[in-house]
Amino acid sequence: MLAILDRLFSRSATPAPTTGRLTPEQAAAIAACAAAGTGTATTCTAVPTRTDTGLVWDVCEVAYGSGWRVCVDDATGAPGPVGRWGVR
Repeated sequence: MLAILDRLFSRSATPAPTTGRLTPEQAAAIAACAAAGTGTATTCTAVPTRTDTGLVWDVCEVAYGSGWRVCVDDATGAPGPVGRWGVR
């Protein structure tokens, strides 16, 4: 049991470094500008995701229950469509 707990909690919680052009802060700022038309002004987190086409930043609103979500292409810096997630 202790070996399992040690393996679970000994790893670093920080994501692996990416070789992309954008930083998480830049991707979050691009997504916040894209979502400004929806009337939301919130803090968001950016997580790098590898796809077949390259690196994409998955940016979601930090909220309970629901919020907005934007994917930002790392190569071009272009935001995707603003979508809703959650129970709303």
